[in-house]
Amino acid sequence: MKDTRLLKILVEEKALVKLLKTIGSGREYPTRELLTKLGAYGYGHKLLLKAQKRGLVDRKTVKLTNDGKKIVKIAKEIGV
Repeated sequence: MKDTRLLKILVEEKALVKLLKTIGSGREYPTRELLTKLGAYGYGHKLLLKAQKRGLVDRKTVKLTNDGKKIVKIAKEIGV
């Protein structure tokens, strides 16, 4: 059941997947640096909050949770 939720996010939330792929590059970013890298302060911050609410990102260190890592792995496998 949990995997279907992750697949739904992968299909419906393209911008969120881009955010997760940026975070998942193996480096921890401070929030401001991450938003600068994305080039979107307002919208990027809303996406970051959405990812945190869905349990995909840990905001204390701005790094991926296990579910976030699964989405990035699936996205790379299917070429999204």
